Amino acid sequence: TPTPQATAETPVVVVTEDGTIIAPTATVQVTEVTPPDASTPEPTATLQPSPTVTPPPGDPAIRLGSPTGSDAMDSHVNWSWPTGSDTFLEVAFGNGYMEMTGLTSMAGWRLPLTMQQINTYIELTANSGTCTGKDSYGIIFRVPVFREPEQGYLYEVTCDGYYRLWKWDGKVAPNGQATILLNWKQSDAIRAGADQSNRLGVMSVGNKITLYMNGEKLGEALDSSYAAGFFGVFVLSRTSDDYTVKFDAMKYWENPAQ
Repeated sequence: TPTPQATAETPVVVVTEDGTIIAPTATVQVTEVTPPDASTPEPTATLQPSPTVTPPPGDPAIRLGSPTGSDAMDSHVNWSWPTGSDTFLEVAFGNGYMEMTGLTSMAGWRLPLTMQQINTYIELTANSGTCTGKDSYGIIFRVPVFREPEQGYLYEVTCDGYYRLWKWDGKVAPNGQATILLNWKQSDAIRAGADQSNRLGVMSVGNKITLYMNGEKLGEALDSSYAAGFFGVFVLSRTSDDYTVKFDAMKYWENPAQ
C-alpha cells in the first residue's frame, strides 16, 4: 500500500483567461435616513422561521443512498491526506476543516489514499473562505497514476460564481497542455462570494462527465482521455495572495446509476 507523501502534488499550469466573463461591479446607493422621533415606539421585531431547503430533483447525493466512502475531513487520518507545506501549497487540518493555501499563481493539488475509481460520483463540500474574483478551488479526478499526478480532469469553481471543466496533460512538452471541455459559465446554483459553502459533484461514467452544484446539474461533456484514476482537491490563488480554502467533507459512490 503506497504511503502518501507530505509534499504537494505536481502543480498545474493554468490556461489563459480567453473567454472569461467578468461580472460588472454593482453600484451601491446610499440614502440618508432621518432618525425617528424618540417618542415614537419602536416596532417589535417578529422572528420568521427559516425556510425549508428542498433538494433539487435528481440530486445524486439523495437518490444514490449511502456513499461507498466518506471523509469528514476533521483530520488527515481517515483518508491519509498528505499535509505540510512546500513551494506551491500549505495544507493543515483544524477547526473541522482541511485548510489548503495556494502559495503561487499556479494550481496545486493533493490526493488522498483511496482506491482507483472508474465509474464514480464524487462530492466535495467546501467553504470559499476569504476570496475575491477568480480565486478558485475544486475537484481533480481520474488522475491515472497516484504517484505521478501529471494528468487528470479538473472541475473548477470561482469565488465570483463561475465554473468550468478542463483536462490537464503535464506530459506534453514543453510545459504541459490544458484543454477546456466546458468553458467558464456563471451559475446561480453557486453560492458566490467569500465564506460561502458549496457542494460540488462530478459524475464520471464511461466517457461522460456531468457536473453538479448543490445538487443541481450544471452541464456535461464527453471525453475518453482518462478512463480511470484517483481523485483529490485543488486550490488556485488567482486573484488573492495565499488564498485559503476550507474543505469540509468528501464522499464517493462507485458505479452510480445515472
